[in-house]
Amino acid sequence: MKRLIPLLFLLASCGIKASPEVLKAPEVEIRRIGQKVYVKSLSGEVQIKGFERQGDYWVREEEKPFCFVVERVREASKKFCVGGALEEKPSLKISEGEAFVEVYPSNFEAYRLYNLRDSSLSLENAKTFRESIRLERDYWERCYAITGIRGNVESEPVEFCVKPKPPPTVPEVDGLEIREGKQALYLVWSYGQDYREFVIYRDGKEIGRTTGFAFETELPEGKTTFTVKVVSPLGFESKGRSVDYSP
Repeated sequence: MKRLIPLLFLLASCGIKASPEVLKAPEVEIRRIGQKVYVKSLSGEVQIKGFERQGDYWVREEEKPFCFVVERVREASKKFCVGGALEEKPSLKISEGEAFVEVYPSNFEAYRLYNLRDSSLSLENAKTFRESIRLERDYWERCYAITGIRGNVESEPVEFCVKPKPPPTVPEVDGLEIREGKQALYLVWSYGQDYREFVIYRDGKEIGRTTGFAFETELPEGKTTFTVKVVSPLGFESKGRSVDYSP
């Protein structure tokens, strides 16, 4: 022990220090889609000059080849370069059926399908395919974009929308009747299906909504038509069932 103490003192006096910690370089995913370049960090927070932050991605619009530096916050930086945008883009042939839409692109060997949200590409969950793709028609209009893939570069997106299929028929209420009180009128009915709510109209004008099977309203002074419509769980409205009231 007496020999160890002088040795430790000697090492310290010689200025021997621990090895410095190695800074971590940024790890990113880079995607060129048309004139836009998307960069996503795969590890740690980054900053990229000349790019705009959009959700999880850094985005820059530039059709020519260029290089840029990704700085990992409080760590190291690294330079990346991307090629220019493709001039060619896919041509689409769309065949519409009652339940499905078939899309046949051309000009490339492989393609990628994106959902459009607020006119922007939803980069997550994109589907890669080759000859064609089948899309199921929904009760609401859905819009998409298809790019052509050449190497690791994607073409400018070609956008299109799939028209909605006809809405489902919503069953009407049963047993709609009027019950008159001294100072109010009561509409009552029954319903055996799933529903969101009921909408009540007086002479074609909406006067209220309810999730129950009765609705109270003021006594009309003259002949009046009341209509009850069902709103389905999906939000579709039935044509309505009516009953007339005469004082």
